[in-house]
Amino acid sequence: MIHDIAIYGAGGFGRETAVLIDQINAVSKQWNVIGFFDDGLSTGTVVDGLSVLGGINELNQYSRSIALVVAIADPILRRSIVSKISTPNIFYPVIIHPSAIVEQGRNEIGKGSIITAFCILTTGISIGNFVIVNLATTIGHDVVLGDYCSIMPGCRISGNCKIGPSSMIGTGAAMVQNLNLGSECKVGAGAVIINSFEDGVTIVGVPGKKI
Repeated sequence: MIHDIAIYGAGGFGRETAVLIDQINAVSKQWNVIGFFDDGLSTGTVVDGLSVLGGINELNQYSRSIALVVAIADPILRRSIVSKISTPNIFYPVIIHPSAIVEQGRNEIGKGSIITAFCILTTGISIGNFVIVNLATTIGHDVVLGDYCSIMPGCRISGNCKIGPSSMIGTGAAMVQNLNLGSECKVGAGAVIINSFEDGVTIVGVPGKKI
């Protein structure tokens, strides 16, 4: 069965998500992309061939059942948007690129999460709701990613790590095994995390240090 699907966010990652869905459909037709929702653009604006259908108010008034992907890279903003969606007509599928290596029988992935191209997820991994795992990221065994985490392209997360909700791991960052990172943390691009950190910190450098 082919389902209608919309993308919340018509920025860079939203446009990439539209491409991701097209690439899923090229392998197995599953989705009919009806357009974007975005509060920052006027209704009817065309972005990469898809129309903007409105913002959060229009989404909450939408009368038909549709799937929705919240394609906002910033975890705090993504969480805020989801909290404002009140219509019962929305469901949130897990979107996985065909090139991603994900053993779904051995890993748990929450609703609304997005796994993009060339990612590798090994085994025993628990991914929360509305998580983004971006291009060519590898995640080792028994990692836990809290709700709304954003893992940017090319990250390397080793086994037995736990990352708290709404944290953002910058492009190319690495995290050695058996570490905990708190909620709402920010890790700079290219940082190497060799110690555990508490909630709400910003970490940069090699080795990663709190600033």
